[in-house]
Amino acid sequence: MLKLQNSMNGLLDDLRMLVDDIQSTAPATLASRQIINGVELITTSTPQTTLSDVYAPMASIVLQGSMEVSIGQALLHYDPGTCFVGSIDLPITSRITTASAERPYRAIHVQLERDSLADLIAEALDHAPEQGKCYALGPASPELLEACYRLLQLPLRPEDVPVMGPMIRKEMLYRLLRGPQAGAIHQIVLSDPKIQQVRRALIWIRENLEKSVPIADMATCAGMSQSSFRRHFRVATGMSPLQYQKTLRLQAARRAILAGTDVSRAAFDVGYESPSQFSREYSRTFGVAPSRDPGFSKDAPCR
Repeated sequence: MLKLQNSMNGLLDDLRMLVDDIQSTAPATLASRQIINGVELITTSTPQTTLSDVYAPMASIVLQGSMEVSIGQALLHYDPGTCFVGSIDLPITSRITTASAERPYRAIHVQLERDSLADLIAEALDHAPEQGKCYALGPASPELLEACYRLLQLPLRPEDVPVMGPMIRKEMLYRLLRGPQAGAIHQIVLSDPKIQQVRRALIWIRENLEKSVPIADMATCAGMSQSSFRRHFRVATGMSPLQYQKTLRLQAARRAILAGTDVSRAAFDVGYESPSQFSREYSRTFGVAPSRDPGFSKDAPCR
């Protein structure tokens, strides 16, 4: 077995060489490969235009390349050796800024599940981490990168996966709980009733995306006063309820447009009544008019 180097740069070099062994060529489009249940390797050899989606709680550790992430009004940059954690279902707009055939963008995504984290906190930590924001960005520890290395060895020894896979994943979660992202991760397991009430509203907003829902109705769904709902919603998500709803709508419309749906139809389906307003907000969010978005084809069949 290769002896890991001690420095951060050395660890990243070892990880890159190992990824080359299991995936010699990176695809031009963003692709994922499951390493074990709940852990994926994300790769691409070309910078990507704006990517938008709602991400369930997860940790992303960048091994090579770089990315920008926009959450509400916050713009985050992360480079090799950086770890991003999102603790609640967040609408995230991201862009891979550095990737090439010689040095593809590569990252490990780890799903963060409430039950696994709660058990681990009870078992291995003498006290729960302090509550943090709904997301966190910071350096990955050498111990976390070493666990990533052992994880990425598993495709070369598939007979080890059933036994070693869950053990290594548990170690990765433990290292995350010991790192600067612990506060954000702790939000996943919080029993704070206010956070749980906000989560209930998040689900309701997603299920009623096409409706024009006033704040009063959102607050009622959460079982809170409007002022309390606004305050706790921003704490949980980093944005206002209306920002959250608008971001979800625009992301859903963009996915439909890039899949071939007519622009006006896509806008109407997510609740926009004014095409001009939709076009303005789409351009402001994604930096391009909907009809000029890369990947959109006027000849694509409408759906």
